Amino acid sequence: MNGDGVGGGPVAVGPQDAARAPSPREQYDQYDQGGDRDRGSSGRDDAQGHGRAQGRDEDPGRDRNPGRDKDPGRDKDQKNTDAQAGEDRAEWRARQEERFREAMRDPLGDDSVPGEARAAARAQRAAQARFDVRGNSSVFDRSRFAHAHFGDVYVGARDGAAPVFGDVPEDELDRLRQVYRPPAGYPALKEVLRGRRVLVLGGPSGTGRLTTGLCLLDELTAAACEPASATRTQETAATPVQETSATPVQETRGRVTRLAPSDLGLMSGNVDSLVDGVPDGGGFIVQFPELPGDWTAPQEPHLDALAARLAAKRAYAVLVVSPSSPVGHLLTGRYGRPCPPAPAEELLSWQLMRHLSDEPDPDALARSEQILAHPLFLNALGVPPEALRPSETESLADWVARHVRGEMSREDLLEACAEVARQQARAWFTGTAGPVPSAGDRGRTTANDRADDAQDRVREAAFRIALAVLDGEAFSAVADAAELLAQEILTAREPDRTHGRPVFAENLEGLLAACRAELRGGEEESVGGVPVPVRTVAYRGEALAASVLAEVWHRHHAARGPVVRWLRKLAGDARPQVWVRAAVVAGELSTADLGYGFTELIRPLAVAGDTRRRFFAATALGQAAGREPYRSAVRAVVTDWADAPVAALRWTAALTLGFGRIVDDTHSALELLCAVGSRDEGAQSLVASYGVVRLTAGSRAGEAATVLREWSDETSGERLHLALLSAVRLFCARTDEMWQPEGPDEYHPPADGSPSAGPASLVPAAYGGTRVPGRVPAVPRGPGSEHRPDSRTGAGRPGAVPRPPVPRASTVLTDAELARRIHWPLALAVAVVVEGAAEPLADLLWRALDSHLSAEAATEGLRMWLRAAEADAVLPGHAGRTYAFEEESGAPEAGPDAAAATPPGEILRALLWLLPRMVRDRRDAARLRWLLRTMSAAPEEPMTEVFERHVLAAMAAMGSGPRARGKEQR
Repeated sequence: MNGDGVGGGPVAVGPQDAARAPSPREQYDQYDQGGDRDRGSSGRDDAQGHGRAQGRDEDPGRDRNPGRDKDPGRDKDQKNTDAQAGEDRAEWRARQEERFREAMRDPLGDDSVPGEARAAARAQRAAQARFDVRGNSSVFDRSRFAHAHFGDVYVGARDGAAPVFGDVPEDELDRLRQVYRPPAGYPALKEVLRGRRVLVLGGPSGTGRLTTGLCLLDELTAAACEPASATRTQETAATPVQETSATPVQETRGRVTRLAPSDLGLMSGNVDSLVDGVPDGGGFIVQFPELPGDWTAPQEPHLDALAARLAAKRAYAVLVVSPSSPVGHLLTGRYGRPCPPAPAEELLSWQLMRHLSDEPDPDALARSEQILAHPLFLNALGVPPEALRPSETESLADWVARHVRGEMSREDLLEACAEVARQQARAWFTGTAGPVPSAGDRGRTTANDRADDAQDRVREAAFRIALAVLDGEAFSAVADAAELLAQEILTAREPDRTHGRPVFAENLEGLLAACRAELRGGEEESVGGVPVPVRTVAYRGEALAASVLAEVWHRHHAARGPVVRWLRKLAGDARPQVWVRAAVVAGELSTADLGYGFTELIRPLAVAGDTRRRFFAATALGQAAGREPYRSAVRAVVTDWADAPVAALRWTAALTLGFGRIVDDTHSALELLCAVGSRDEGAQSLVASYGVVRLTAGSRAGEAATVLREWSDETSGERLHLALLSAVRLFCARTDEMWQPEGPDEYHPPADGSPSAGPASLVPAAYGGTRVPGRVPAVPRGPGSEHRPDSRTGAGRPGAVPRPPVPRASTVLTDAELARRIHWPLALAVAVVVEGAAEPLADLLWRALDSHLSAEAATEGLRMWLRAAEADAVLPGHAGRTYAFEEESGAPEAGPDAAAATPPGEILRALLWLLPRMVRDRRDAARLRWLLRTMSAAPEEPMTEVFERHVLAAMAAMGSGPRARGKEQR
């Protein structure tokens, strides 16, 4: 034993220590009597583990020399030491007891539910029963997982399994050989696939890209398999067959196969296992999905490796992709080629021949061809036959064949044709923008950096909607509007995120193909009113725009909010081709839900501070009032606004009344306009006169001019001022500034008996249909209406002199003739075209020239007439200024020829026909001569003396005064 009492032999224990330490029997008795197991365990440790060191640990102050004499002071010190030793022993015992109590606790008890450690152990045991782990290798049995990491090794789900291929049946390939019609670029595609072994075929869904890829593989693999099959037959005859346990994959697989979508990851991973599943001389086709998935998009080097392995087996691969898919970038590489459009017209004719091959009627095919060219059929279809897709041509041929056989009525055929555009729009907007990513996905990156896989699809959908609103306008306007709408939609999906705009990442060709649109050349007059060339974009089919708007508005209510906010933003766009088109669409959408459209779109803009937004609201109201019952609702609103205390509402009402669709009675509409213009000392007389002129620019010109002439006869008052203001506007305006086509109405139906509406009128108005704006039947008057005064004739009013009613001109003829005179001065065009308008217009204009209030402005308008007449009379292609009347043989004809196209000099002939009615006395003639002299003496572009003499000579020959007519040629 060493000096510390610790050694290799037994430790001597004194009597006091033996009495203090419980024996093993006593520990058992304590346990058996219900004592604390921990304390018994601790006592056992005291007796066994620490008994050897009792001389040091338990009683360090014990006298080690019992034979020594005892000293009292020493005894006192010994007692103090014994007391301190007792405290140390108690503290040590408490620490040990706590330590063992901790060992009995659940290690997950503080952070989870009680008993979770027990459940974890049970789960671990169950898991170990499914796996057999030996040494450093891992064997997984009866288990499936997507992927796993072992160190720096990534193991995929199907790395150990062969890829899944599906054989394309031979009967399907035979059918494709019969129905497929190769497009113009088909031979080039075949050469690329033959030379490079891999072809990335791009195009939107439904364009026939998958069928084209299968036909390419069918041709090339058939040519490759024939000589290989002959060689294999000879080798088989010379070599005995050997049995093998391997699975004969290549012997049972067809020559054209499809790769399963679950194996897309092999394109960028294990290319060897992918090619091993392709038979010698065969080929496979794979179609990549539109959205990202649990696979890595292959890159160009992956295709190089794939092509090398396929070349060793004389095999081929066709990858069908969409330009907007995650692998769309491959289309710009050396393996990528766009799928050329199918020859739709040829395919449609062949499909008709196939469907009518067993028809006994020999004229059945000829009648089907006539149906395809009929205007009603083309209008109902709304898509040019050459722009149809292969699946659409097959359906269309089936419908026409059934109609020829008498199995489908004419109405059913037209309705089925209208479904083509609707089905396309429905396919475009099904699943376009999914829900916002879950909280777990959102936490992977910051709020501004996390990726949103649906952004590309949202921008594509926004472009389709913007194109539906601005169809045929400048591409820059459509692109800007589309991005503005995309921001609204993305903000609605994720309000807490700032969405940027991709730069240098647009695939214009792919976007146009996916939207069935095309770039065109056009003109716009947004700068200075001068037409300049511009690149425009439009759908390949008029029905697609209306179908897109109807699909979004009717079937996707959650999209209404972003679309409404977007349209309100477009109302402030400075480009007229943007905000006017948006206003027309807002009016049409409002008719689908007038309460919603009026509250969200029209009413907020009608009280806006700037005039452009109020003009937007008026245009939308005028468009919505095109048919009943919306017309009655709009009439009530506008009538109320015309007398509203808010000046902005009166302004909007005055402009809306000028569209001519609100109030059927012209005199009543003019009275409302006069009421607006006379409020607040004529503060809104200018917009009221604008509405009057727009009301005059059409089939109502005779009625409106007659009322205005009566007002101009008054000596004073607001009616006189409004009539003179309107006359000045008629002098200065051009036809294209005021006139809008009215369309056929109930007064004058089309002469050929065809439907009054345009191409999309065959589509039901309740869903997906558009219409040509036109007049609708007037609302029947209530009881007692027979006693009301006739505002058109003045009959029934006390003291009023009845005037004969002015017949309303045909809107069909008026639209056609005014369209030919779109660049004319408005008053001249209306006087020539509208029957009964020349006399009251001439009187009204003469009043404006004669009044001291409007003479100066009206004279300037007459100067504009003379300038326009001179410019129109100049013959193109002649040296200097050679006028049309100089080339005519004999005297010039004064009356305009309304039946022929507008030749050079027709504005001059119309002017010389109307001007004598506006010259009543010598003062008027002197004013005209003075005006001609000042124009001839103008320092810039003076009028020639030849033109001046011709005008004066024609005026002298025709006479003057209200009865002067010259040679009438209406």
